[in-house]
Amino acid sequence: MKQYITNLKGNATKHKSLIQNFSFLSALFAFNILIPLISYPYLIRILGKEIYGLVVFSQSAINYLAILVSFGFNISATKEISIHRNNKQKLSEIVSSVLLIKCYLFLLSWALLALLIFLIPQTRGHETIFMLSMTACLNEVLFPVWYFQGIEQMKYLTYITVISRSIFLLLIFLIIHAPQDYLYVPIIYGIGYLIAGVIALFIIFFKHGIRFSFQPIRTLRYYFKDSIPIFISNLSTNLYSSTNKVIIGTYMGMGEVAYYDLAEKLTSLMKIPQAIFNQSILPKISKDKNIHFVKQMFKISLALNIFLLIILVIFSKVVILLLGGEDMLPAQLVISILALTLPIIAMSNTFGIQILLPFGYNKVFSKIIVAAALVYLLQLILIWICFGFSIINISLVTLSTEIITAGYLYYFCKKNKLWV
Repeated sequence: MKQYITNLKGNATKHKSLIQNFSFLSALFAFNILIPLISYPYLIRILGKEIYGLVVFSQSAINYLAILVSFGFNISATKEISIHRNNKQKLSEIVSSVLLIKCYLFLLSWALLALLIFLIPQTRGHETIFMLSMTACLNEVLFPVWYFQGIEQMKYLTYITVISRSIFLLLIFLIIHAPQDYLYVPIIYGIGYLIAGVIALFIIFFKHGIRFSFQPIRTLRYYFKDSIPIFISNLSTNLYSSTNKVIIGTYMGMGEVAYYDLAEKLTSLMKIPQAIFNQSILPKISKDKNIHFVKQMFKISLALNIFLLIILVIFSKVVILLLGGEDMLPAQLVISILALTLPIIAMSNTFGIQILLPFGYNKVFSKIIVAAALVYLLQLILIWICFGFSIINISLVTLSTEIITAGYLYYFCKKNKLWV
């Protein structure tokens, strides 16, 4: 009995940081659930679905540039920070390199924004909101999620996010009172991002004693090249969400963008437990490379995602009426389709993020995600030629692409004897 109690204490101590991170992440994502639930009904009713759709359309277009600025460092830099967490000199090198690269990419994103505005006809007359929406890219520069994940100190992320999002929510109700106030929405986002970034950098450089310094080109090149497979993966994965909204806005109108956005928001809320799993256990998997542990987490996340799928489909109509009113009911079928991606994504995250990447199969992972993105684009072209675009067939393309991605990832895990 004494030995049993000793083992329990040993296991509790061993997984203490994992449990703490999971707790803080749960609190963080629970808080993030409240913000859309509170702000969305207000914004959709004040702005109207057409103007709200325009806001979402601009954010979706800018999201391409935010992915560029992020450049996959939320995974690659997290891994590096986790490995070298006890080496202050190495941490300073990693933090400095990542921040410098992000700054250069942020400058590049402004040039690409001009090209984006030129290429998309729907941006004509709305250039201001696209420029203001670039605050999303600023957030990718200033807010070092990857650092706090790497040192497994998620409490900082939780505290900072609660402060910044609370300010955002307060400003929404204080400033947005009429449809013509829509330009203030990205400005308010930017204020929240700026506050969060300043607090986070203060903790890193003053509380933790990390030193910023300009790095030689060869060092920047190393971290840049190390993150390329993750960047390609993120670009390919986020391609579905952003491209879907851009296509819907271009071919169907901003009202339809609002329908799809609501369906995607509700589905994304159900993906939060999976995100918590990924962010909590990635540093541990990167260090331990324990397949048995990954399989245990896989069973839990798959069961949970199936449960959330059922809940979302059953209560979708009630939630739509509560958040957006009867005018938003066309989103219900889209929700039912996108909800089917929940257990599929649980599988692909396990095989890709939790196995292939930590075990060094970055190139394989990158090739799979790129192949899936090409399949997605091919499906869009075929649908456009044969049937024309609709919210339903675009949603079905997203579902089929997620299924194909999960299948590819599973096949390569089995092929490389990582899943037996």
